[in-house]
Amino acid sequence: MKTLYQYAIVRFLPHVETGEFANVGIVLCAPELGLFDFRLAPGRFARVTEFFEDLEGKLYKATLQTVEQELQRLQTYVTRLTPKELAQQMQEVVRPRETLVRYSELRSLYLEQKPAAVIEQLFERLVHRTFITEEYQESLMVKVIRQQLRDEKLTHFKQQKIHDKFAEFTLPLVAKTNDVFVIRPLAFRQQTAIRLFDHAEQWLGRFRRLVNHNVLQKDNILLPLQAPCRNDKNLLGAFKEIERDLTAFGVQTLDHHNKAGISRFAKQALVSDNFTLQ
Repeated sequence: MKTLYQYAIVRFLPHVETGEFANVGIVLCAPELGLFDFRLAPGRFARVTEFFEDLEGKLYKATLQTVEQELQRLQTYVTRLTPKELAQQMQEVVRPRETLVRYSELRSLYLEQKPAAVIEQLFERLVHRTFITEEYQESLMVKVIRQQLRDEKLTHFKQQKIHDKFAEFTLPLVAKTNDVFVIRPLAFRQQTAIRLFDHAEQWLGRFRRLVNHNVLQKDNILLPLQAPCRNDKNLLGAFKEIERDLTAFGVQTLDHHNKAGISRFAKQALVSDNFTLQ
């Protein structure tokens, strides 16, 4: 028999002014079953504190502990409630508040699965996988590089739009000085080789277009790369081929941890046209 489930995503939002948040948990309710349950990310969750590079881990850990205690208290309290009262209590849980932890809007599912399976699947899809997408990895790489450049007083790289006659691209690190310079981190943490190739072809095609239309020069494009995390022969082989393709095209690539190489490239944008940085 199918059961009506209601759930919301627990979000950690340490900087209200930027609106950036990380999904850190799930709360789940099944009024007819008298069920209220939750699952939170670990208190030591480096992927969260790395995403907010200026955030101390202690703040995240303390915040999660407070939320866990409150949800545990509710878990005990709701055992005395009727289905209607439990549904109302769930509405109160997710009510918008000006706190470090916010909840998404309440969502509904009508499933035959047991509660333990439902909350596990929701957590895996909405919390865990948030941190293994290439979009997340690349945004994290951008934050790290931007902070490095800021520390080195190389603040001429900013998010800007670049366009040719027909298409426009927003790139996270662009310097328009004596020429146009671009730093675009690329993460290759996809689960299959074909997805690695698709991601590479998408950006290679965009840069080829901008070069062909004389918007960018190949030497002025730096691609910090993040290799696959799994020790898989197919994935690693595909990544090596992608590196060769990018090199053959003529853009500069390096490991995203290579701070010295990123710094050298960034400083080129400050050098006059007659000189080349060695």
